[in-house]
Amino acid sequence: MYIFKNPGIGGEVIPHQDSTYLHSTPDPKVIGLWFALEDATTENGCLSFIPGSHTDELHTQWVRTSDGNPSMKLTKECKKFEDKSFVETPVSKGSAVLIDGLVVHRSDVNHSSAGRPIYTFHIFDQNNRFWDP
Repeated sequence: MYIFKNPGIGGEVIPHQDSTYLHSTPDPKVIGLWFALEDATTENGCLSFIPGSHTDELHTQWVRTSDGNPSMKLTKECKKFEDKSFVETPVSKGSAVLIDGLVVHRSDVNHSSAGRPIYTFHIFDQNNRFWDP
């Protein structure tokens, strides 16, 4: 995915675990690779993480519904997190950030006058693991 995060319209990304959306079975083992194409700062919406949250369980999962209306739903209500739990993580242009699929992370609104573009993709270990249908 290429994410623009343009000034003035680059909105907040709510707290989440990537394995909520990209789920493998029998256990969720997804890794995100997040590349900063410009400096990611506190002003333009850098990532924030809850340290140690990757050791917790998957809080909810986005699944297909059998009747197709709606076509997707969460298995349970998303967990709420306190703002003070998050640590902002500014990185320089060209940096790569590895994100465990279970770590809780978010990004704030872009309050700067410049964009904060990034490129990201996700991988998983296929050893005895499958994308969850």
